[in-house]
Amino acid sequence: MNRNYDLVICGGGVIGLSIAFETASHGWKVAVLEASQLGKAASWAGAGILPAGATMEPTDPLEQLRSLSHRLHGEWALRLRELTGIDTEYRRSGGLYIATTPAERATLAANRLWWTELGIAVEPWSKSHAVGKAPGLAPLVAREPEVEFWFVPDDCRIRNPRHIAALIAACRSLSVDFYEHSQAIGFDLAANRIESVRIKCEKDHLSNASLTSVRGDRFCIASGAWSGKLLSHLRIDTGILPVRGQMVLYRCEAPPFTMILNEGHRYLVPRDDGHVLAGSCEEEVGFECETTPEVISDLKSWAEGIWPELSRAPIASQWAGLRPGSFDSFPYLGILPSWENAYIASGHFRHGLHWSTATAVLMREVMMGEPTSMDLAPFRLQRGHTLSPHSISDPSL
Repeated sequence: MNRNYDLVICGGGVIGLSIAFETASHGWKVAVLEASQLGKAASWAGAGILPAGATMEPTDPLEQLRSLSHRLHGEWALRLRELTGIDTEYRRSGGLYIATTPAERATLAANRLWWTELGIAVEPWSKSHAVGKAPGLAPLVAREPEVEFWFVPDDCRIRNPRHIAALIAACRSLSVDFYEHSQAIGFDLAANRIESVRIKCEKDHLSNASLTSVRGDRFCIASGAWSGKLLSHLRIDTGILPVRGQMVLYRCEAPPFTMILNEGHRYLVPRDDGHVLAGSCEEEVGFECETTPEVISDLKSWAEGIWPELSRAPIASQWAGLRPGSFDSFPYLGILPSWENAYIASGHFRHGLHWSTATAVLMREVMMGEPTSMDLAPFRLQRGHTLSPHSISDPSL
């Protein structure tokens, strides 16, 4: 493969696709390598919740990242629709936070202080007001007399598969080259630079069969839960680990409610066509990506306890996804130490889709040598990883 790209991205999930879209929009020739199908892993499997971002200038790095992403999502939804005609179902639906136990009420009390400090609007809803807005909550109110409701009007939602489809179509319109079913298996190195990434193509996908490596001026690792495996070829240990989540999708004739319903770490997310997503869980089970009867049953029991009408709705589908977790819940963003043309954008855990817009802009800024919109030092790889001495002449690399 003689073609030389400005940027080669390893990973075709929402992070990799967003970086491709952002950099190609600024004139770079970009290639995206994906071991399976574009956007079919954790990016597709999530719920598409976009929690409200700070309106006051936050000092916490994660809140800065969330705030920047939240502002960008509305802009990107418009840009993607103009470029592709695809409605990503970006909606300012609001989120209703429900507390039925003393522990949940204490957590919501802390959340209210945090929301207020960040300038995020939040409204207390009486039980009668909540039932008036969402009548299906009446059985919950009758069963849990101490239940509390708080509404955050600026919470938004987006439909993951449509957002991914829009990103792919927009990248194609910007001449991004996609190599699906092309697994990155190592690198060709010279001094402190990567010259190319070696790939292995699936036998059933003969279009890339002759392709053994892809050359570039820069390389970005955005392989989600699989990033650690690829970085091991550079003798870098990030501690990124897969965390499984499971989901249930109900099919209703019409949307039973319009807002996102949250209780603790679980949620119900409506779609415009009547589907309702119920999730989720956090399981450290390695790279096992199958649903389990126990978790699915537990999710259904919870969902139908919050909104009993779901018990009469058919299950359209159920699935699992692997989120890329990090040891401190911060993603890794920026340059890879010891390599002057290699970068990382991974470890976003539950927030990959939400933080993808800001991640793309920040990565484009750092790779183009521009001042970044926020300080990336808290997200540097060196904050908690192990770098083993490497030899650039070692053929095993």
